[in-house]
Amino acid sequence: MKKQIITLVTLLMVAAIGAQAQSRLEPMTQTEQKLWGEKYFATWLSRRASQQMLKFPSPMEAFPSALYVYYGYGESERLQVKWCEVKEARPDEPRLKLDSIEVKTDKATALMFSDLIEHAVKTCMFNDNRLGFDGTTYFFGNSIRVATIWSPESGSNCKRLTDVLEKAMTAVKNQNEDELKALLPEVESLTEVFKKLYPKD
Repeated sequence: MKKQIITLVTLLMVAAIGAQAQSRLEPMTQTEQKLWGEKYFATWLSRRASQQMLKFPSPMEAFPSALYVYYGYGESERLQVKWCEVKEARPDEPRLKLDSIEVKTDKATALMFSDLIEHAVKTCMFNDNRLGFDGTTYFFGNSIRVATIWSPESGSNCKRLTDVLEKAMTAVKNQNEDELKALLPEVESLTEVFKKLYPKD
């Protein structure tokens, strides 16, 4: 019985440490910059977006996609999704094609999504830099830096972050602003979580 309790406590501690390890995003490393290649990465990184999330699934899963938040500096308030898929030019010649779609929204909505990504990126730190070939790598950018996470674990802040932004991408693809606004309570809640991760000093 005592061994079972010790085993259970150990498992719970490991699970807690795993989730805590992904409470923040991680800075993008030079290795990752070389891995993705500047030219390939530049195809997806928008210099005009206020904040953004880039999604690179494993090659066996799907093609890259991205969510961009635009507002201010002469931009209309909107969220845009860009993705890559195979289009057949001729029956014997499939080719990759970039496509995009956007939803115009109000400034408050755009600002809430922008703030979420901004605080997630600003509170990033080196925690548990894992690499693999069977998961999804997410990159998050603001105007200064890029942070990343690979295959976030269930229950972690990073998983909540990718989940809500994946839902935002779906809402944009569906051209459904109501669906987008329904995510705002989770966006606001998660933004507060990241704000609390700033150093107290």
